[in-house]
Amino acid sequence: MLLSSSTSAVHATVTEVVTEAASADVEAAGLAIALGLVVLGIMLRTRENGARAAILSALGYAFAVLVLAIAVHSNGALTGADAPTAQWFVDHRNSTLDHLAIAITTAGGPPETAALGILIAVALIWRTKRYGPAVILLATVATASILCTALKLIVGRDRPPLSMQLILETDHSFPSGHVTGSGALLMMIALIASARRPTAVRALLLAIALALTVVVACTRMYLGVHWLTDVCAGALIAAAMVTLGGYALHRLDTATADEPTPSRLTIMNRISL
Repeated sequence: MLLSSSTSAVHATVTEVVTEAASADVEAAGLAIALGLVVLGIMLRTRENGARAAILSALGYAFAVLVLAIAVHSNGALTGADAPTAQWFVDHRNSTLDHLAIAITTAGGPPETAALGILIAVALIWRTKRYGPAVILLATVATASILCTALKLIVGRDRPPLSMQLILETDHSFPSGHVTGSGALLMMIALIASARRPTAVRALLLAIALALTVVVACTRMYLGVHWLTDVCAGALIAAAMVTLGGYALHRLDTATADEPTPSRLTIMNRISL
């Protein structure tokens, strides 16, 4: 009986190790495929292949979100850093950072993000007398937020324990709505602000937007209301939608640039009429 029990224990241990290893391999392969799609999209980002490039990159980001969602649902290898990361933020708290994190997370909340997006859209329409960029901005942020909410309901992940939370959050955790909404809005603002500007300016504004998105993500983990995989998924959803939104902006700018400029005689005739 002792031998039988030992054999069963060894078999269970080996099975668990093999299963976990297989899970890790599958997750790693999934992320590799996602990365490959993103890189392929970047390589195809030419005037002739703009739509294909945007779709491939967006699919890559979306596939990475799917891999994370499966890992979270099955408690896979990719969730292994969640608890240590959360504990690290808890261990490095102080009163100054507490107040700063709460201020940032409040400013980046879904209602605040929506209000800021509408305000910026109105300002764009007033300044440019064009509705296109404003509509694309709002559609991108809204779609990203809707996808985030739907995924929350599908995955149904619990928040970190109440003992870790500095502010109370009771809804589902994966993915982070704060990171999704604020990331999509910040990156779209960067793309609109850098339109028809030098590549260096475009890169700088995007870098600033990404840095601010990372700050929001860190505050959510610092406050103990999200896991690392939650904020990563939120950023990936934002990246997927901004990739499509950025292509829509590019097409709009191209169409506007291709419009014939009316001659002085035509303008005078219109005025006289």
